[in-house]
Amino acid sequence: MLRNNSYPTVARTGREKQVYEKGCIRQVAGCVPINRKTGKILLITRRKKEGGWVLPKGGWENDESERDAAARETYEEAGAKGRLTSFIGVWNHHSVDEKTGLPKANFLFFEMDVDNLEEIWPEMDERDRQWFAYEDALKALIKPFMREVVKKCSLAPSNIQNNKPGLSILKKIGENRKEISIWQFSIVIIILVIFIWYLTIKCNNGLDFPS
Repeated sequence: MLRNNSYPTVARTGREKQVYEKGCIRQVAGCVPINRKTGKILLITRRKKEGGWVLPKGGWENDESERDAAARETYEEAGAKGRLTSFIGVWNHHSVDEKTGLPKANFLFFEMDVDNLEEIWPEMDERDRQWFAYEDALKALIKPFMREVVKKCSLAPSNIQNNKPGLSILKKIGENRKEISIWQFSIVIIILVIFIWYLTIKCNNGLDFPS
């Protein structure tokens, strides 16, 4: 993860250090920046085209890890700093290279818990940023695959439901009860086997059972 003093003062440009998979698939890293307390997602406007909200993302370069690339791009484009808490997944670019038949890019997305929004950041004059509630973020995002990314983040209703403490405890209790039942059943089987073995020995020795 990038240290606070290692964040760039200007956005990186060019693709001299760009990481490619299989020699032609550009690797792009980005984040779903969230505020866990408010349940909101930070989106930014596109730089090259007017209108429309997107997630911060950009090229992964060969002097950094994919996590560092995601954190750097999120800072450069949105001015957000925070902790990458999970890897959400990889999405292929919808466009395919005619020569190779492979997607032009892979998008690797992480979830970031935003700790701070800088007042001054590299692309502040090129983009706007805004917090959106989960459902509003889905409506605002102009790229379908980014909506799929957001649906996989921890603020998605299905994930929130699964992560509720009460439900987690009940799930663990259920799992523990299942383990106990299996253990008890195993003990009963072992006792029966020992008893049958004991009866067999008694019969073979022609001994009477005690009254």
